[in-house]
Amino acid sequence: MRTLSRNQVRTHCTELQTMLRELGLLLVSCSADGALTSRRSDRDWLADLLQAPTLVKRSLMEAASAWNEQARPTAVELVPGLWAAPALLQERRSTVGFTCALIPTRELLDSEHLSAMCQAIGLDGRVCRERLRRMSLPETSEVPRLGSLFSRLWADRQARHRREQTLEQVGRELAETWEEINLLYSITDKMSVESRPHRFAAQVCQELLHTLPYAWVAAYIDREGAGDGRLIVSGDAPRDRAALRTLLASIAGRENLDSPLMAGPVRGDDPELDSLGTAGVAHAIGRNGRVIGLLVAGDKQGPDETPSSVDIKLLAAAAAHIGLHLENAGLFEDVNSMFLGTLEAITASIDAKDRYTCGHSRRVACLTRQLAEAIGLGAQDVQRMHIAGLVHDVGKIGVPETVLCKPGALEQHEVDQVRRHPEIGWTILKDIPNFDDILPGVKHHHERWDGKGYPEGLSGEDIPLCARLIALADAFDAMCSTRTYRTAMDRAKVLEIIRANAGAQFDPALVETFLALDFSEWEALADTHRQTNLTPMEDAA
Repeated sequence: MRTLSRNQVRTHCTELQTMLRELGLLLVSCSADGALTSRRSDRDWLADLLQAPTLVKRSLMEAASAWNEQARPTAVELVPGLWAAPALLQERRSTVGFTCALIPTRELLDSEHLSAMCQAIGLDGRVCRERLRRMSLPETSEVPRLGSLFSRLWADRQARHRREQTLEQVGRELAETWEEINLLYSITDKMSVESRPHRFAAQVCQELLHTLPYAWVAAYIDREGAGDGRLIVSGDAPRDRAALRTLLASIAGRENLDSPLMAGPVRGDDPELDSLGTAGVAHAIGRNGRVIGLLVAGDKQGPDETPSSVDIKLLAAAAAHIGLHLENAGLFEDVNSMFLGTLEAITASIDAKDRYTCGHSRRVACLTRQLAEAIGLGAQDVQRMHIAGLVHDVGKIGVPETVLCKPGALEQHEVDQVRRHPEIGWTILKDIPNFDDILPGVKHHHERWDGKGYPEGLSGEDIPLCARLIALADAFDAMCSTRTYRTAMDRAKVLEIIRANAGAQFDPALVETFLALDFSEWEALADTHRQTNLTPMEDAA
């Protein structure tokens, strides 16, 4: 099991320190050679007594020397009646110190060392003994149990810290990915057969300028490869257009442009790339292995003087979109499929917060689309319902993983946290262009026909149609899937429950249509997700 580094100890010690102090124990940390490194911000007579005397410090150094030789350090008696139970502090698998619980026992009351310890800190010996007696000190025989308790408490905090770090990392990655989706959706929305290629490239440059921290973005397009392509610039480029076009034409004519080109120390001395300014980065615009242009961002703003992975990723994605549009505007549908795939990847990563919901969003999207088709919605509306079903649970990114994965019944405050996810999802998606028709389904898919749902208690046809469609698909897939608190239900039983709740939980006009759907596509998705061994779904057939 990984242990906490020195930099992480401060965060976790305060809470544990208070808990142990209430038990009559003291939490301290020391370096690998046993030198104390912990410092208390408040005055505490017990802390002064147990860690300040020189004889305790010397004994702790001797104990640390022994602990360094042990794979699993054990509790050591520092002075008669005072024990130290250790936990490792490691960085990159190397021991850099120890966190210890100092455990005074009843034997300390009769130890001649206690008087010396009191004298060392200027504490009256009789007062000290009286305070220790009132603490109901443990017997020496209880030291192993208390040491084990400390080890478990410390291990629990390590595990919690790792979960927090993971969630923070996932949050950062999702935030970056949502930024990418927002950009890609904006770009995709501008693609149409009627739009002129160079106008589309100009719109992409403008979108990148608003998204990336660069002073200028430019696209050089040379579909014929003659070296006299067209230059499109957004922002304040550092040179005149003719010189910039000549520079970009030269860079675009290089061989092996399969990866991004970066200015500055990242790639060494390259005068042409360095002319792009601080952290300049260029990506080829190509199609079917042929370079037909170059997309460039130059003069990065802010303290970071190197292109970030997000900069490179977004530039590469934008270059790919321009290449698609220039090669064939009719490939718009392929790009739209790529957007949906990105949404599926994001929603899959959110579903993966709870391994029991793997593939849930895709399956709900599938059923929502089928139900929309079955009630006679047009092709475009059916596609929008599919997207709404795909992102309906995106708000669960804001629900703690400990709540989502908790076995058994939830406490009321945990239920309240889960019930916030529709509004969190609405907040996440509301600024994505052209998502207005998606948002009602995300926000209201847990409303009930009888008005007893959430978040707003809407009833009947006041509930948006999109939300009523998702509600049926969501409930069906949830009941047919194993969750932390129960196993999957038989599909016939699920359909019976849905029929019984027509007019209560579900729109009665939609229930019969839903019950008549062909569930073979849903079954195929369920089988696929089951075979990944990430979701122990029961056979709902």
